[in-house]
Amino acid sequence: MGRFQSSNKFSPELSCTARIFTLTPHFTQADHAIADLAINHPQLVATCSARELGRHSNVSEASVIRFVQKLEYESLKDFREALKKELVNSQTAGNPMISNQPNSPVEALSQVVALCSQALQMLTTSIDIDELGRAAKALENSSCIHFFAAGGSIRVAQHAAFKLLRLGYPSFAQSEPFSQIAQASTVQSGSVAFGISFTGSTKSVVDALAVAKENGATVICLTNFAGTQVTELSDICLITPSPGGILAANSAQTRVAQFAILDVLLNLITPRCEYSGQ
Repeated sequence: MGRFQSSNKFSPELSCTARIFTLTPHFTQADHAIADLAINHPQLVATCSARELGRHSNVSEASVIRFVQKLEYESLKDFREALKKELVNSQTAGNPMISNQPNSPVEALSQVVALCSQALQMLTTSIDIDELGRAAKALENSSCIHFFAAGGSIRVAQHAAFKLLRLGYPSFAQSEPFSQIAQASTVQSGSVAFGISFTGSTKSVVDALAVAKENGATVICLTNFAGTQVTELSDICLITPSPGGILAANSAQTRVAQFAILDVLLNLITPRCEYSGQ
């Protein structure tokens, strides 16, 4: 892998973890070790010195500094402050049930509704309309649609597959990673492989999409981060924003944005059969 050159692509407002997931395909082994620690143990990383962070990640201090520079922070202090800020935002906004003071049911309801409304409003200005149209056309022209997802995204995928079946489109959404790999091996040219991954780096989804792409499928992804492994594999990318940062991966606002995009796609395609019922 060639040496990564920063392109100053990040706006100052872009969150720390969003930068990490965007640059994941360009990371060295040392970068991956530090990134994994930052994602899985952000409270620890937010307080570590370069030496301590290197020790926890089994890398050198120099590797820590290079990692921070790749994320376009001027110093480790700036990186830590950004991570702390994201933690606070995720706890108080992205996860309204976690608060310094207990919320009343009315306050909790209002916060969740506000976040979901914000996520939907952000879709109208951030989603690539051309990509949305291309995705709908690919689904409409497909011989079969295969969904690949993990965690909470599995339910979103299964919901979409069920609705597509009701519209007359052969669709499948397995829940187990090994079943998804087996499913991917049966994908043929003319089919669509649809991956749903909040981070864009979910290994089981990446592996399944790679197999499906090799078999000639059109690959579509629904994710929150560009420049990740899933987007690199995809022919069509649907990038959805979500208030609350990376720690809001399984939050209501993230799921409502995913459901909304899939419902838009379903409304854009022509039913192949009529159905009745609820």
